[in-house]
Amino acid sequence: MSINKETISGTIGTLAALLGASCCILPTLLVIFGISLGSAGGFFSNLEAYRWLFLGIGYLSVGYSIYSLYLKNWIKRKIFNKPSINCACKENKLNKFSKIITWISLFLLIVATFYPYILPLIF
Repeated sequence: MSINKETISGTIGTLAALLGASCCILPTLLVIFGISLGSAGGFFSNLEAYRWLFLGIGYLSVGYSIYSLYLKNWIKRKIFNKPSINCACKENKLNKFSKIITWISLFLLIVATFYPYILPLIF
């Protein structure tokens, strides 16, 4: 199974979402599960300065993945009136995997974006 651009951009989006949320979500999860890392909390709080950079990279890569997976053929058909290749065969496993990774990345990015603002309302 070869890796395509959509899978790579979805994976980059997932990693960027995890890095963007590492200042807030990861220390909270560690406390919930009773894991103490000592000074690692200071390292995760230092990443907060780069939070918006990570989230921006994540949104850009997920946006590219959504464009490649869903919008590229639609734009060719509707706007440029060019026929797109529609295969009557089954959707391949790599394309399904790319779509799953993309939607998981988008969900994680949304959670990472709004988590610091919702956390004070919960606790």
